[in-house]
Order: sequence, then C-alpha cells, then structure tokens
Amino acid sequence: MPPIKCDDTRFLSEPLITPSTTNEPVNGHVTHERQRNLEYTQEVPPGLIAYEHENPELFEKGAHWLQTTSALLALQLGWGLWLFPADFARLGWLTGLGCMITLATLTVYSGFLFSRLYATTPGAVLFGDIGYKAAGHFGRRIVYIIIYSLDATRCVILHLAAAQSLRHVFPEETRPPCWQCGLVVLVVASLIVQVRSLAKLSWVFSTGTGSQLIAIGIVLYELVIDPNPEAKRSPQAVTWDNLIPASVAVMNMIFAFGGQFAFIEIMSSMKRPSEFPRAVTLCTTLMGLLYGTVGVIGYWSRGDEIDGIVIFSLGDSPHVRVAAALILVQATSQYLVNLNVWTHNLLTLLARSTSEARALDIHCSTDHCPWKWARTSLFVVLYSYLISTSIPYFSTLVGLVTSSTYLLSAYGLPAWFSLRLLGGSLSVVERMLLCSLIPMVVVFSGVGLYSSISALINDVQSGEGGGWSSSHP
Repeated sequence: MPPIKCDDTRFLSEPLITPSTTNEPVNGHVTHERQRNLEYTQEVPPGLIAYEHENPELFEKGAHWLQTTSALLALQLGWGLWLFPADFARLGWLTGLGCMITLATLTVYSGFLFSRLYATTPGAVLFGDIGYKAAGHFGRRIVYIIIYSLDATRCVILHLAAAQSLRHVFPEETRPPCWQCGLVVLVVASLIVQVRSLAKLSWVFSTGTGSQLIAIGIVLYELVIDPNPEAKRSPQAVTWDNLIPASVAVMNMIFAFGGQFAFIEIMSSMKRPSEFPRAVTLCTTLMGLLYGTVGVIGYWSRGDEIDGIVIFSLGDSPHVRVAAALILVQATSQYLVNLNVWTHNLLTLLARSTSEARALDIHCSTDHCPWKWARTSLFVVLYSYLISTSIPYFSTLVGLVTSSTYLLSAYGLPAWFSLRLLGGSLSVVERMLLCSLIPMVVVFSGVGLYSSISALINDVQSGEGGGWSSSHP
C-alpha cells in the first residue's frame, strides 16, 4: 500500500493518531485505522508543520488567513471592550496596563501553541481530537465538558448582548422589553446562520468589525469632550478590600481576549492552517491597541466612578443611540461566528457518536447536511433566547462563564496538552511557563466562580433586569 501523505486531512470516527505510543494490535490484528496512524506517525517528524490541504476541494473552499483574521476579530473584539474603562477603575493605571499586556502576549503565544498542537494531530477537526491524542478518552471528555459548555453558554451571552444593544437604539422612554428585542435577534440570527461557510460570511464579520470601530470613535469622542473634572484615578487600585471586584475585572479582560476555544475549528477551515499564528498575531495587536485606548481614555474621563458597560453610561443622546446601533451590528456578527462554530461542533459530535458513515467526509461547517444544520442551529438560537431572557445579567454571566470555562480552555487545557504532546521540543522556560499556568488557572477560576455565583444570586433575588417583564431599567 502506498504511504499516506500527512497532508490528507480526512478524519475518521476516532482521531487519526491514537494516544498510545506503541503499536499493539486490536483483538489480535492491526486495524486499517491503526495502520494509517502508524504511517502518519512515521511521516510527520516532531515539530514539523506539515498539515496543508492538498485536496483541491478543501483548499478551494478554505479561508485565507486575512479572512481568518476578520473572523477572529468578529469572534473576540466584542462587548468585553466596553468593560475596559471599568476594569481600569478597579485595577488602576499600572495594574490595568500590566494585565492587558500580559494577556495580549499570552494570546499571541497561544496562537503558536495551538498551531503546534494542530500539527501533531493530522486530521484534527475539533479540540477534542487534540485532547484524545494527549490523554485518550479522558482528555477528550474533559474538552467536551469545558470547551463545549463554553460554546453553548457564549451563545447565550452574545444573544443577550445583541438584544441589549437593540434596546438602547430606542429612546429611553420608548425602549421595548428585553424579551421582544431578543425575539428580533432570534429571527435575524436564525436566517443568516444558514450560510454555513465562514469564508462566505467574511463580509458579515468585516461589517461587524467596521461598525465596532465607528462606535469606538463615537464613544471616545463623547468621553474626550465631556470628562468628569472631579474624576479620581490611581496608579494601583487593588487592595484587600476590593480584591474580589479586581479579580472580576481581570476575568473581564480574559473574556475580551478569549477566543482560544474555537482556534482548532477555525484553523481546520483555513486554506493554509500553518498561517494561523499570523492571523492571531494581527488580530491580537489590533485588539490590544483598541482595548488600551478605550480603557485609558475611559478611565481618564470618568475615573473610578465608572461601572459596567461604558457605552450605556453616557446618557441618551442621538450620538449614543447611533453607537448602540453600530454595536448591535457587531454583536450580531459575533453571535453568528459562535453559532457557526457551535453548530458545527454539535453536528460533528453527533455524527461521530452515531458512527454515521458521512462523518468521514466532515472537515468544516460546509460539509454538513443543510437540513440538519438548520435544525441544530435553530435549537441553539432558541435556547440562547430563552436563557438570556430569563437571566438578563450581562456582567454576571460574563464572570460566571469566564471563571468556569474560559480560563481552563484558553490556558489550562492547552498547557496540559502541550506538556503531553510537545515534550522534548519545549524549552526549559516554556515548560516552566506551562507548568505554572495550570495551578494559576485553578486558583483564579475558583475566585472568579465564587464571586460570580454570589453576584448571580443577588441579581436574581433583587428581581432587576427586565427579562420577561414589560418594565425595564
């Protein structure tokens, strides 16, 4: 049998490379799948980036790295940006800038790290494939629990973000209740998400990112021309008394930079996955500049009194309502990216679990049956609407999701898998970094989860939020 090239990215119902490093037979003989795995192992030396799509069909429909950058911006450059002034107010100048630069650096590094993990697992389509290669069925189950819980809950957050943006487009005295705005978002998202190709949706991502940039300009203008002359600022604002709010501020920053949960899925849809670090680096650089600008100017203008989403604390002027309309476009585009990724994940997992023969041909979102895609995407949109309307507390949901899933998916799991898969290719410094990340993630997750649950209980008991009620704040 001729050798199978490592560029063949067709995947089987189980990952192409098993977690075992030996060649034990299965039931007394070597299976065809295991034989393929052996040939992959022989032809892909450690550290070799050899995973481009030679299949003309896959290469033709894959996304260019600039299109991938646009998708990453739409995925990550979202409502977390509007929390940066409040984050700086809880952390202070130096601590806020230090946290932001650290997270930006880690995000760029994660792009290279995920790319190396992807190269060690030819044919990987889901992050669970990386987990299987690193730790067998246990690793894959951990990924499914954490990453796909994040996928599911992130759709809820973004549905709420789009609904709240729509509410603030209207004058305060005529704003419709949250459930009506959420219903409009449900209809729009259900229609557009039927376009399965991320490449074909790149214009939506670009429009959303452009709308966000214009909204940033409007908000910065309002902050600069109308600063608070009595604003109080501090180089370092973290004390024992405000340690929990400061921790929540760090969680908000992690949420703003977080997109690692979808890196493998997006990478598998590229023409050249080896160019993925280039897209992550460009995306993170742009995000860092924007986050820093909004955070610094917002904190300078309003000081430590600023709280929550800055755009909704600027009053009810026509300029602010225009900005709300623009971030509605952005929130919708970001929602569509997450709907696409989560629907793709659900259908791929279902195909594998039922041993569906067509699972052999699934490489990206366009390979799914249109009718199954429609049913699954409508299910995701429906539960996102119901939950977001029942629990309409944006900042609390962000903290809860970040502490319970974001930290683990962005740093904990990649660090663990890299230590298992990359092994000797890691430098001493890199190994120390990855080893230190794991306990830090556990500690920060615990603190954030405790704070978020307490805040959610208080929100529910207060009864404020205006979800299904016709009255609203």
